[in-house]
Amino acid sequence: MSDPMFVEERRRIILEQLKQHGRVSVKALSELMNVSAVTIRQDLRALEDSGLLERTYGGAVSRESSTIPPELSFHVRLAKRRAEKVAIAAAAAELLEDGCSVALDASTTAYALIPYVKNLKKVTVITNSLLIAQNFLDSPQIQVLVSGGRLRRDSISTVGRPDGLPDINLNIGFFGTRGISLIGGCTEIDPDEVAMKSAMIGRCVHTVILADGSKWGQVAPYTFLRPDKTQHIISTQDAPLDQVEAFRHGGTRVDLVPVE
Repeated sequence: MSDPMFVEERRRIILEQLKQHGRVSVKALSELMNVSAVTIRQDLRALEDSGLLERTYGGAVSRESSTIPPELSFHVRLAKRRAEKVAIAAAAAELLEDGCSVALDASTTAYALIPYVKNLKKVTVITNSLLIAQNFLDSPQIQVLVSGGRLRRDSISTVGRPDGLPDINLNIGFFGTRGISLIGGCTEIDPDEVAMKSAMIGRCVHTVILADGSKWGQVAPYTFLRPDKTQHIISTQDAPLDQVEAFRHGGTRVDLVPVE
């Protein structure tokens, strides 16, 4: 018999099945994961308590509040919740120092860090964002290292070749996310973007997730950082406190910043 799945693995599979089919049954999930119906019902109850699905007789259906909306273009996302991005970036900038090496992913919140990084001396930046790299053209004190690969137009980034990232140790990395939850951890829509994020995270001593309060409780299809590996989150004060405290209880530093 194969080793039993961890609780979070089972619940991630349930959410994936729910995303694919819109509804799931206790019987089918029990057979799929080779566990009892009682165990599946416990999982569904926990997921419902987290607001990620709605239980029905014999199974569960998707809950609208847990659905990740389609990905918008970079420039459209850049204009959304702009005040939140500015507040998060200002708090994140306090972690930067002259001479540091920094990873910036292709998220709009990481993009908001650009003016703060430009104020530093002798900084190395690694990024897969073409827009972020371009914005440092007027900053000769900043060495910019970019990844190769395929152009991903939705995020104006390069993906597909995480092994092509420069082999460098980084002091800190800043990463956006489409969702944060105790079930999925930090999640994203595109698997190639996830592979690039994961490769950059693997080079960072300290990793910081940048996400406004609307991202909490959301679960996108692909996990790039598990809950127990999430070191630090900077979010806004509208984040749900029960979920924030759950992450803090697990050892994650969570800073909540006010938005003007």
